Amino acid sequence: TIFINERQLNVPGQRDARAAVVEQWLDAGFEVGNHAYSHKSASNVPVDEFTDDVVKGEVITRALLEQRGQQLLWLRYPYLHSGATAEAHQAIVDFLEKRKYRHAPVTVDYADYTFAGAYTRELRRGNIEVAERIKEAYLDQVDVGFNYAERYSMELYGREIAQILLIHCNELNSVSLRDSIARIRKRGYTFISLEEAMRDEAYARPDTFAGPGGSWLSRTATVMGKKPTPETIAARPVVPKWITDLPNQP
Repeated sequence: TIFINERQLNVPGQRDARAAVVEQWLDAGFEVGNHAYSHKSASNVPVDEFTDDVVKGEVITRALLEQRGQQLLWLRYPYLHSGATAEAHQAIVDFLEKRKYRHAPVTVDYADYTFAGAYTRELRRGNIEVAERIKEAYLDQVDVGFNYAERYSMELYGREIAQILLIHCNELNSVSLRDSIARIRKRGYTFISLEEAMRDEAYARPDTFAGPGGSWLSRTATVMGKKPTPETIAARPVVPKWITDLPNQP
């Protein structure tokens, strides 16, 4: 499922061509969902401002789906933020229910965007060897991220659940996706639809307030009053310091 910020489609002189890419995704069998128009954090802006961004973010994609007899169903919170307070969170949940959205949670997130930004900057600088080193570190991070989610799942549910991976459209994933998918398959995974994954009982609890953001696993732990063990905390994916220490100017 590809979650779209429609501001990325509304580029002067490119709107039709960018919308045509979304049509190609739909024709290829991918689902598309709403990620709000401009990626505003529901925990950092008033509820009305966030919900307006949701509505603004569905104009093109909803029309394309309806042309194909499909409905816009999924919304993913930008930054995984769902409101700074219990009242704000519930107001957003109520709004999404009225517009017939389903919240799309995340359980596996190994900060691909941090690796991707560093990778692209080093390529632009002509530092090919450094960029390749970042790519290899990123592929290693795939296993780290899944290992953490699997450990956390066992602590919370006593079993491994249907995991939901978050990655982004970026240059690094465009050159490494085949390799990362191979690593995921090597861990024993197959790929299913978001709808199928959400049938797992791990996602049956209501989307109640559990702090301003975080993965479904961390939110569930909060709701259950469970803290991860020191071993699981130690397994949490962390971007290597040598990457975060690289200059971040373009």
